Amino acid sequence: MRDCVTQYADKRTKLWSFEAKLLINRSNARECFFQAVSNSSWANFGYLVAAEIGGTDTLKELRMLFAAHGIGFIKLDMENPTDSQVLIPARERDEIDWDMANRLATENRDFLEYVKLVKQFYQTGEAQLGDWDFPGLDD
Repeated sequence: MRDCVTQYADKRTKLWSFEAKLLINRSNARECFFQAVSNSSWANFGYLVAAEIGGTDTLKELRMLFAAHGIGFIKLDMENPTDSQVLIPARERDEIDWDMANRLATENRDFLEYVKLVKQFYQTGEAQLGDWDFPGLDD
């Protein structure tokens, strides 16, 4: 983690966090939102992503929460992910919370692998596309 902190000083990258849900509705909107806040506090940009939004007031509720905390919202198109829409842009944080990133890396092996890839990019300036693929996902 220290290598990432040192290398990040020139800010060649922006780190993003995504909290993905199948459905966000009025009854779970706040819970999902605050999960996104908590789980993305380390990143430059944090997004809550959902395939479906239920209820007429749900998006209105999310807009109020996002205005206060800076987390963005993406409506995921499950059939064609490239057609997904950013409904609420995230507010950029200038600095990475490296203490939180370190905690996540100790608790989550996938996040640790992500940090290793970021470190490799910082050190070499090169990103290998194959390194960023997720094993087990169909193309």
